[in-house]
Amino acid sequence: MIKIDHAAVEDEIIKAVKEFSNKLNLEVVVDSDCSPGNIIGMSSQVLITVMGKIEEALDVSIPDTCYIFHDKVTKRQLTIKEAADKLIKIAKDGK
Repeated sequence: MIKIDHAAVEDEIIKAVKEFSNKLNLEVVVDSDCSPGNIIGMSSQVLITVMGKIEEALDVSIPDTCYIFHDKVTKRQLTIKEAADKLIKIAKDGK
């Protein structure tokens, strides 16, 4: 990972989500409080592609069993801020 800095991770996630929402012609506000999984037209398949872009940009490996935009326990879509926290935890713990 380039650096485990919350702001840098959050910025990369925002950048990747914005890029794909623009490609899909979705008119949405993408910021730290946005939950990409709740954006109509932004399917989980698209978000998996977004995760690949984030992996590349941050030089980190996200395990195939991890989906950073959703919490399995609470069964809710995570905000970009929360997804950044989850990604940082995965990068530090390797899980």
